[in-house]
Amino acid sequence: MSNNTTREIIAKLLKRRDELRLESEALDNMIRTYQKLMMLEKTPDPDQLHLWRGEGPRAAKTAYLSEILSEVRRIIVGEGRPMSRGELVRRLEAEGYVLDGRDKAKVLGTNIWRSEQFMHVEGQGYWPGDIPLPRNG
Repeated sequence: MSNNTTREIIAKLLKRRDELRLESEALDNMIRTYQKLMMLEKTPDPDQLHLWRGEGPRAAKTAYLSEILSEVRRIIVGEGRPMSRGELVRRLEAEGYVLDGRDKAKVLGTNIWRSEQFMHVEGQGYWPGDIPLPRNG
């Protein structure tokens, strides 16, 4: 085999390994998401309610939203630029998060706005409010 052929094979193998790693991470996130959803569906035994301490469906949904907003922040900071609602929905779903609503981008945007953790940069998307906007942003 020539060096070029070997390099091409190695490049393809490395690319495939990265694709498999991303797919595996997405599957792990989906598994965690569905496990959390299963917890929302369980009805506690009335004799065991004292063990829940506010961990009912509403509290679980609030915790899940908090996790999503943390992930939104991580994604945006990782990109180093403001991101649109649509971009964020695609990235979150690729990572296994389940988003509610007919217009997922609008629902996500509303929750981002309500959190008061992000600022909207006109024509670009959302950026964490406590981090200075990059000069090119």
